[in-house]
Amino acid sequence: MNSKTELVLKVMRFLVWLVFIGLLIKAGAIMMSFGVSVNNSEAAKDLYRGMDLSRYESYSFINYTSIVFYHILLNLMQAYIALFVAKLLSSINIEKPFTKTVADLLKRISITVFGVWILAMLHNLHVAILEKYAAITPDYIAVEFIFLAGVVFVLAQLFKKGVEMQTENDLTV
Repeated sequence: MNSKTELVLKVMRFLVWLVFIGLLIKAGAIMMSFGVSVNNSEAAKDLYRGMDLSRYESYSFINYTSIVFYHILLNLMQAYIALFVAKLLSSINIEKPFTKTVADLLKRISITVFGVWILAMLHNLHVAILEKYAAITPDYIAVEFIFLAGVVFVLAQLFKKGVEMQTENDLTV
């Protein structure tokens, strides 16, 4: 493998670890802010970097808690994806990329991204119901995760087929 490719992989691995740590910090900060907002309803106006969930908190504490839980879980699931990507970048070998480990990691990433999409859809359904019944202006979460999950799943299937072909090739030689 040439040195330029190795450098790119090292930089990407470093950036993915930064994203992983950043998402964990964000989830932790939202949890801590939520803890403060339990006793101080003013804290719900700026829960985390401008995230204003005060309208949900003033309507129902249970709904507010659910919305915060969605945000925490989404960040934790995205951190989990970043962890899988870090493992993927650590285990990939450019000379022989088609390994069972890489195919399995790609499949896990696609399944987790699909889970993020489902969670985002549940959040959006919840806030749409609140909009209808409580006249609260909703803050939707983008749901483009389904496209990403599909792309990664197709890549996982290609790598799985590549592993099979590479194994057959190794056996015939």
